[in-house]
Amino acid sequence: MATILPFKGLRYNPEKIKDISKVITPPYDVISEKERDDYYELHPDNIIRLILSKDLPGDDQSNNKYSRSAEFFDTWRKEEILKEETEPAIYIYAQEFTLSGKKYTRRGFISLVKLEDFQTGKIYPHEHTLAKPKEDRMNLMKACNANLSQVFTFFEDEGSKTSNFLHKVSEGAPDTDFTDIYGVKNSLWTIKDKSVIEELILQMKNRALFIADGHHRYETALFYRDFLKDRGKEQNGNVDSPPDYIMMMCVSMEDPGLQILPTHRLARNVKDLDPEKIKNSLNEIFDISDLGSDCNAETLTQKLSEDAHKHKIAMYIGESDKRFYILTLRDEKLLDPILTGEYVEWKSIDTGILHGVIFDRALGIQAKNISKSENVKYNQGVEDSVAKVNEGEYQIAFFLNPTKIGQIKDIATKRHKMPPKATYFYPKLMTGMVVRHISSDA
Repeated sequence: MATILPFKGLRYNPEKIKDISKVITPPYDVISEKERDDYYELHPDNIIRLILSKDLPGDDQSNNKYSRSAEFFDTWRKEEILKEETEPAIYIYAQEFTLSGKKYTRRGFISLVKLEDFQTGKIYPHEHTLAKPKEDRMNLMKACNANLSQVFTFFEDEGSKTSNFLHKVSEGAPDTDFTDIYGVKNSLWTIKDKSVIEELILQMKNRALFIADGHHRYETALFYRDFLKDRGKEQNGNVDSPPDYIMMMCVSMEDPGLQILPTHRLARNVKDLDPEKIKNSLNEIFDISDLGSDCNAETLTQKLSEDAHKHKIAMYIGESDKRFYILTLRDEKLLDPILTGEYVEWKSIDTGILHGVIFDRALGIQAKNISKSENVKYNQGVEDSVAKVNEGEYQIAFFLNPTKIGQIKDIATKRHKMPPKATYFYPKLMTGMVVRHISSDA
């Protein structure tokens, strides 16, 4: 169950930061090196200096990008560039955006949530994690003793009770309001009313949470909690201490703004790629429709979305072929002897079928090693993916329908994992809306 608490968040001080859009960024793991440089130039107090500091010549164990992040964090708090709330609060965060010509608003709340182990708790992941990113986030957490960005989760919300409640208590003017570089309007309300907070705590008490984004940060927080306990810094018996909690954004599954975009795949270094052999191999399981060589992104997306429940995947083969195809699974039962063991739940999701059947069997790219493979690239754009194949950078592209929110919940509840990049929640939460210093919660 979700145990939530208010906390004394740190927010950019409007008296010192006149334009907050210049100091916030997307999550660290979607920022390229060039974008990092751009954020560095945008403002001297940009949050990039905390979440993704630069390596410099001469760095060593005591003086490095993590220690510099900690120095900036300490300085900004002392100078009240980041100003702490006078009393604990919960924050309502809304993002207004347009997708495929339709306007949406996604609204949730930011609070502390008690950490729970994945094996036994009611906070569910859906992704495997990698050691290197966790080591990086752990070094940063040790240096700053902070949650610098919120883990993004969603929850079941029968009758939209909690979603409606959040709308009701955020009808007034927001404390923070700006449009980011992606054209998304970001608004934040600071809620200190104890009766509102108590009602929200009560509503969330028996709910499970499902991680949308931030698996590496969540696991790092678990490691950090245990690290401090092992060092004897937090020895309060059964009494909760600050490291037992993490800063989270929680959004109702019923919220119409909880949108997921597809992430397409490109593959290269497929040995002796033969379009006819690939099609013949796939034809054992899929019905294949030839869309020809001239198919634009809009038509392809439309064809994919028709009867999407039948598991449809689009394919574009380069080299001598240069044609588009729609692959439609004939029957899920055909997957029974293929997707077994830890992959059994992949039969119900298109990314699982692509990775476990097409990549693994038809292309020789092993599903179990795909997260470490340099032969697979993930891309949001259809036209860009086709261009990369036509230019010879990749040999073949696959296009997917978005994963459904219910599919994530179903697989995560069974404590199974989805393939890498199975979800792309849009828009990304902006980092820097509120920050949490772990020893300043009370």
